[in-house]
Amino acid sequence: MGLIVYAAVLSPAFVRVAWTYLTDANIERGVAYGTAGRNALDLYFPNDGGARGRRRRKRAIGRSERDKTQDDDDWSEDERKPVVIFVTGGMWIIGYKAWGALLAQRLARRGVIVASLDYRNFPQGTVGDMIADVGNGIGWVLERLEALGGDKRRVVIVGQSAGAHISATALLRQTEWTSRSQRDGGVAAPCSWSPAAISKFIGISGVYAPDDEALIEHVHRQGLYKNVFWSIMEAGFSGARAAEALPRASPVSILREYDVRQNVRIIPPVMLCHGEADTSAPPEQSKMFARALKNVGIAVDERYYPDKTHTDPFVTDPILGRDILLDDITNCIFGRRLQDTFDEKPLIPRIFVAVARKFVPF
Repeated sequence: MGLIVYAAVLSPAFVRVAWTYLTDANIERGVAYGTAGRNALDLYFPNDGGARGRRRRKRAIGRSERDKTQDDDDWSEDERKPVVIFVTGGMWIIGYKAWGALLAQRLARRGVIVASLDYRNFPQGTVGDMIADVGNGIGWVLERLEALGGDKRRVVIVGQSAGAHISATALLRQTEWTSRSQRDGGVAAPCSWSPAAISKFIGISGVYAPDDEALIEHVHRQGLYKNVFWSIMEAGFSGARAAEALPRASPVSILREYDVRQNVRIIPPVMLCHGEADTSAPPEQSKMFARALKNVGIAVDERYYPDKTHTDPFVTDPILGRDILLDDITNCIFGRRLQDTFDEKPLIPRIFVAVARKFVPF
């Protein structure tokens, strides 16, 4: 009920975002990246390529780098844009690619190409399916990167909430598979991309240790009951396989594995963002992941926002136009603070947001 009221109060803002999502000629919606259910993504492009740029991108969507033509090679270095691969949250149950529309639209205004991935949710799939979907989606984008006008030196994965967990796990699993492939003489990994192709990983309000008993108890109290959580994480409805399954889906634990530790040089630098008043994904999860990353020598930039809840940095702050998180993400992508100013006006009156915050269940 809290979610219904929250969404209803903020619906005028959501309608404005949805209208842009449905009508903007620079957005390609529902592009298939795989054959499984919900293997689709949305592509957001900056509004500076004109009709010719849109035609080139449309042609590029249907084929990989191996199939590109001479016409695909005519993006100049100045035309190539940073690329964000975005993985939305949703408690592993209600995630949907369009949840990232507001963030993606504003990143596109700043000159960034955004690919917002969909993936199978529970019970359509479990965490292994979600990780496989996200890994395939990342590979699809990397294969078409140059044909889409992307800058291969600036490819950033951004995961939010459950999406931060899934994308971080996919990235580290790919590190493991790449390491095994090199050691075993070229045995193919499930996905053919390397984490070395990613320049940064940004996690927003994520959980990174599903094998942490304190986290399991916390999400249980919040309404994601243990039996459901265990089932999502492939530990069985009763949790009988928890000792085996949960560490395999835990970025914190995966960092202790031999194949990952032997190849940490291909893991990109990380930025972790978290609201200090987050009652859904405890900020301690980001702190725990940061410690684990630092222990193996991976650079980490931690950003904690005082008095911000789980949804404030990602939903209500952008609606109000005060988007600190977007500034931090943009600075991380470009490696500097942009000189251009962007007039982000509130989408609805402040009173609507104040009311919505009283009902938010996250």
